[in-house]
Amino acid sequence: MSSSPSRTHGNMESAKGAVKENVGKVLGNQSMRVEGASQRAAGNAEVEAVKTANYADGQMDSMGGSIKKNVGSAIGNERMQASGAQTEAAGEMKKAANQ
Repeated sequence: MSSSPSRTHGNMESAKGAVKENVGKVLGNQSMRVEGASQRAAGNAEVEAVKTANYADGQMDSMGGSIKKNVGSAIGNERMQASGAQTEAAGEMKKAANQ
């Protein structure tokens, strides 16, 4: 795993692990099969960690935008309200992309 989790790295590790696992199965090499399964699982875990972090970021953006939108509405500041709505929508899109 790299110093900072990434989807690309996690997917690459998962794919390499799956190949290694299948080659181990075909060759009857239990050690290679187990090592591949472990590598695949680590790659999948890295992808899920990134998705979870991105979902949390989206949730924070959505909540912050909603607050800003409502405050703007309450004080009659249309610019603040529009900015909050935009941030809220961006947060919702980020959450949807990382479910």
